[in-house]
Amino acid sequence: EDFIGPGRPLDTNLFHVICTNNLGGCFGSSGPSSLHPDGKRYGSRFPRFEVYDQVAAQFALLDHMGIDKLHACVGASLGGMQSVCAAGRFPDRVGKFVSISACAKSFPGSMAFRHAQRQAIMSDPNFNGGDYYHGELPASGLRLARQLGTITYRSGQEWHQRFGQRRHKESKGPKDLNVEFEIE
Repeated sequence: EDFIGPGRPLDTNLFHVICTNNLGGCFGSSGPSSLHPDGKRYGSRFPRFEVYDQVAAQFALLDHMGIDKLHACVGASLGGMQSVCAAGRFPDRVGKFVSISACAKSFPGSMAFRHAQRQAIMSDPNFNGGDYYHGELPASGLRLARQLGTITYRSGQEWHQRFGQRRHKESKGPKDLNVEFEIE
């Protein structure tokens, strides 16, 4: 990362930087694609967990490492939610927190977008109730969910600056239902 290293905002000459993988993530943690003791993928049987649970796991790791207090807890997006949760849950163990592109609680508009994203994935025939590890991935649903999410990652002003209302070079005009504007 461009912000971690000697002389950078998270200066490794001054601080030890600890990064953890998310519970259920595909790099180092059991998740829905992991094998259950019955030999099948967990899939939809994988336990649900929240940001609170992720933070509990992170602080269990810190306890295991013998670290009593953090100078700062820093994160972006889901990591930002974790930094807010860590500071609220362990105020005596977190000196400062930095939350980038995240908030302490979800607002109705965000919840509505996430609902639409989940519906896009779950309506893909390949989703199979969350048990799709022996077939095709729900790629169409995932693609649509990502497109919906991308709308929320930028401000209206940034969308206007980057794309405006310029027509896509391959657009055949308003009657072309595929791609009309660059933003599409």
